[in-house]
Amino acid sequence: MNLSKSFMLLLVGATLVQACGNKDNTERKESRTSVEVQTVKSASVAKTYEYSGSVASVKKSTLSTRIMGQVDKVFVHEGDIVEKGQLLMAIRSNDIMAKKSQVEANILEVTAAYNNAETDFNRISSLYESKSATKKELDDISTHYQMMKAKLKAVNKAKAEVEEMMTYANIRAPYSGVLTNRFIDAGDMANPGMPLLAIEAPSMFEVITRIPESEIQLIDKGDTVMVALKNCSEDVLGVITRVSSSSRLSGAQFETRVQLHPTAKQSQALRSGMFAQVKLSKGSDTKIMIAKELIINRGQLTGVWTVGESEAALLRWVRLGKTQNNQVEILSGLSEGDQLIVQCKERLHDGMAIQL
Repeated sequence: MNLSKSFMLLLVGATLVQACGNKDNTERKESRTSVEVQTVKSASVAKTYEYSGSVASVKKSTLSTRIMGQVDKVFVHEGDIVEKGQLLMAIRSNDIMAKKSQVEANILEVTAAYNNAETDFNRISSLYESKSATKKELDDISTHYQMMKAKLKAVNKAKAEVEEMMTYANIRAPYSGVLTNRFIDAGDMANPGMPLLAIEAPSMFEVITRIPESEIQLIDKGDTVMVALKNCSEDVLGVITRVSSSSRLSGAQFETRVQLHPTAKQSQALRSGMFAQVKLSKGSDTKIMIAKELIINRGQLTGVWTVGESEAALLRWVRLGKTQNNQVEILSGLSEGDQLIVQCKERLHDGMAIQL
């Protein structure tokens, strides 16, 4: 009787334990967090090469003079917008003005002598045709007439030279643009070849960069590139216009020029001297690329949430490469076939039970 009662008690206890176990399993299964996953796959990605450079105006000039003299007045300052032909500065040119007056007086004198010589030549020619003048008289007046003609040509050329010298005394804008630099002030002495003013046309810009000899074979004239600028939210379209064929004076670096084709908004932000990053895409490579927003930053470490063993969340540390179109390259830490957690309504932590 006691034995039978004990057996019944064991049977009831086992039933209760089994029921409790089934309940715990159900609760554990129900407590799993639902997540959305994505399988890691390699993809063919364009190879990107980057080169540093600076923005410069395509049309720029440094103005100087061919005469020596004291600067009388400078009419412009840095940042001023100037029009073609506008007077920018004047150099005292009293000696040139005196020479100009002398040349003009010579022209009047020689012109009068030339007119007389021409009249005499026409008169003697008519007399010679009617046999009223000798051959020697005609030859003499012809020689005198040709001498006056050459002299008149010489004084007119001297006038042109003086007028050209006047252009170096009065410095004018060669084209419409912006004054970018002023190297001299009123009262200073200007010397031949000395930089006085710098001007540039703001309508067209280019990036000057240098390509290492290990990658120069990738560069072709006419290639399309993208140029990153700090004050432009989007990259600026550019086209390679010139590639130097020699690096003898640039330390194994080949100077390359990229003409920019900005939008109207980007044009307003462009300034000479800005730092630029030129991005060239040539060829393709197989890489693991994931969305940039999936990267988790913990101090100086970067990681991604993945599906670990027993369907538990696992933060895996990765090493990143270049970013391209909101996709970041994974250099190490992930392999093809790994499962990334791309969406979860709850905050993830290591070992958290998840349901795919």
